[in-house]
Amino acid sequence: MRHFVDINTQTHLRILNASVPLCCIPKDSSLPSPTIDSLALVDINIVEGKVIGIHAARGSAGYVNHNVGIVDLRHGMVLPTFVDLHTHIDKAQTGERSRNADGTLSGADRSTASDAEFWNQDDVYRRMDFSLKCAYAHGTSALRTHLINMSDKQMQLTWPCFKILKEKWKGKVELQGVSLVVLSFFRDEQKAVQLANLVKSAGGMLGAAVCCAENGGDPNDDWTTCDRDRDALLDRVFTLAKERDLDLDFHVDENGNERAKGLLYIARKTIQHGYQGRVVCGHCCSLCYQGDQDLEVTMQAAKDAGVTVVSLPLVNQWTQDRDQQGRRTPRWRGVTLLHELRSKGIPVAMASDNTRDQFFAYGDLDMLEVFNQGCRMAHLDRPYQDWATTVGSVPADAMNLPQHGRIAPGLPANMVLFKARGYSELLARPQWDRVVLRNGVAIDAEVPDYSELDTVPNERRYTADQLSAVPSELPCMPHPEPLQVLPNNVLNSVPDLKSGAKSAAAGVKGQDKEAGHMISSNHHGTGHLTSVAISVVVTAALTAWLLRSFT
Repeated sequence: MRHFVDINTQTHLRILNASVPLCCIPKDSSLPSPTIDSLALVDINIVEGKVIGIHAARGSAGYVNHNVGIVDLRHGMVLPTFVDLHTHIDKAQTGERSRNADGTLSGADRSTASDAEFWNQDDVYRRMDFSLKCAYAHGTSALRTHLINMSDKQMQLTWPCFKILKEKWKGKVELQGVSLVVLSFFRDEQKAVQLANLVKSAGGMLGAAVCCAENGGDPNDDWTTCDRDRDALLDRVFTLAKERDLDLDFHVDENGNERAKGLLYIARKTIQHGYQGRVVCGHCCSLCYQGDQDLEVTMQAAKDAGVTVVSLPLVNQWTQDRDQQGRRTPRWRGVTLLHELRSKGIPVAMASDNTRDQFFAYGDLDMLEVFNQGCRMAHLDRPYQDWATTVGSVPADAMNLPQHGRIAPGLPANMVLFKARGYSELLARPQWDRVVLRNGVAIDAEVPDYSELDTVPNERRYTADQLSAVPSELPCMPHPEPLQVLPNNVLNSVPDLKSGAKSAAAGVKGQDKEAGHMISSNHHGTGHLTSVAISVVVTAALTAWLLRSFT
């Protein structure tokens, strides 16, 4: 990546005349009065990879020392490295081989289910690693990913890959993982226990989708709303988490339905179970359609529960209020009530969510793009105030990573330098020439070329004629399959992942002997399919429907 300024590797580095958001550095009365956009002009002193001082800018004349590297930014902006709280790197980069034909949320569920046939260990690992390369090059230092766990095959693949990549990227991108299933999954107590044990063994977090379908909140939605036994299911989720000391991260109210009140239900259960400060709720789009009284009740409960709300502006503006026929312009932007939530004292963050998959056809895990579009969609720019914390310290705190998302003496010198001299310049261009410092050293990483994904097995690309033939009334998600022991031939099929899969399997067996079977399903090879796209979609959909109807 071409940098706007060259920074030589030196033990002692001074960054001069840097414009830094006040919300990203410690409060200090000695700092100069901020600009109208709450930026302070400072010098940052770095020794042996750590920040040792932040002072009011004094110009470059006083720094004549050949043993110190001097970088004069001339009012260029500096932000802490980014923290991405909500992503889906396990299904990233699949959007073209299993395209969402109409761009809707239900269409995303259907096409995601059909893509499952292409998943094997090499495929999942390659795409997850590609995603982390993107995030790292753009300046992200911590990232949490949700991992689809609706089928045995998905569980058997995602967690071993996660464990290998967590270790591989240690020190570059702090990686966290969350299990993703629908709320109704927890009706099967044995499977729920096995999933919780698997998550614990992999060092992950427990999650679920609540009131999150396109018809979320409707009593007829027995998939994510679960009116008849919602309290009992949420109690089971919290109990499993408490017994294993797991944080919780939910998909909530991802729709525009007034009756979708998952945030309220989860906040109340958080308080009931004494789990304040350990719960994240993503999306929360339906808040935009709550009446004033209901909204006040929900936000007060979320505040009392210490819930962090994460908005996904890129994805929600793409799926929400979308006309299935493509003939109607959306009437709302899909983002949750960021201003109202923050005013209530509720921590709010923004994150990438999906990238080039069925829920969002674009994206590159660039948190500057997320912040940029979030500012435009949610009007976070008049004034900017402390909104920069939504991609820094707020998500870092939710992930229990106090050294990330901030610039302060004693912390690693992890920051992103820009030529742009203020928010207007920063958000007007993509800033491809940014400089990412990690431990005071400029990284030379570049975003990976998409050709790296050309060897993804069994890739399928639709034609326009085939897209028009994709049925619109297919089931949304496959039903969980029976658990079974992971075959040795699967473990041995990809050497890189062999140890990770065995470790995950051992974790489950060691923690629950009665239910201790490693989650898996049929292994898929790497040969290319020759069936046409429509046959693949229909076959996958019918299989999912049969599983859901007769198990």
